[in-house]
Amino acid sequence: MFVAARLPDGRIVCAGGRYETTTRAEFLGPPVQGAMDAAWTLRELPAMSVGRYDCKGCVLSDGRFAVLGGMCIYIGSVTSSREAFSLSADEHWMPLPLMHDARAYFACAAVAKCSIVAGGLRRTSTEVYDEVLGRWLRLPCNLPHDSGLG
Repeated sequence: MFVAARLPDGRIVCAGGRYETTTRAEFLGPPVQGAMDAAWTLRELPAMSVGRYDCKGCVLSDGRFAVLGGMCIYIGSVTSSREAFSLSADEHWMPLPLMHDARAYFACAAVAKCSIVAGGLRRTSTEVYDEVLGRWLRLPCNLPHDSGLG
């Protein structure tokens, strides 16, 4: 499944694939101010460094869009990779530290300068990425089952 999130300025960014591995990312922006009847515009973004599907995404505290984990046919399995799209003048993807565990079909949320991930396909562990420390920390709790959280 592809991921999408609304950015602080109202724009929407989407990345990943639904049933196939892809590096595709797109940006959906509102019409120019005052054009109430105009359609939103879709623009393709630079490709992600890792093709994936069944990944998750969240907006970091600084407004970057992060894409985490997912299934990756190119490496033949689930990935622990994580990258963020910078919306600065030179729009680009930048790598972020790997999660401790590779994940697909998991839950993800960004809260208070942290990205929290839990569960996944054959995975019960939980961890948090602390944006201030710039690293992943394991949480001392596990989910009761490992059937995935699609």
